[in-house]
Amino acid sequence: MSVPVADSTENPPPAIKVLLVDDQRIIVEVVRRLLADEPDIAFHFCTDPNEAVARANEIGPTVILQDMVMPHIDGIEMVRRFRANPQTARTRIIVLSGMDDPESKSGAFAAGANDYLRKLPPREKLLEHIRAQADPQKQQ
Repeated sequence: MSVPVADSTENPPPAIKVLLVDDQRIIVEVVRRLLADEPDIAFHFCTDPNEAVARANEIGPTVILQDMVMPHIDGIEMVRRFRANPQTARTRIIVLSGMDDPESKSGAFAAGANDYLRKLPPREKLLEHIRAQADPQKQQ
């Protein structure tokens, strides 16, 4: 009697692991819904910035989306923590911020962010930026 073997190409694992770090649960839910129908994206989140690096080490994200303003830590310091951590030092980081001023942007990029988006962008724009950052050619 033969046992059918599942074809691994039928349901390949998601190619992009996204970790959202945001203390606002409503933002987490909105982003989760924006990404829900994307078979190539696995969505993870962390609402406590003090646990974000450990959570990232646990899941190994391809792209980190992170808020700029969180309790007890600002987004620039959060980017620095990810960059100082060996397991996330090269992980692509997209900062999401309600602030669209040049000082916030330059601070995020100086700390090591790879991208900066106004919070919350339209679905297609968010997907475009996530996929661009997840592209290995863009990481060189």
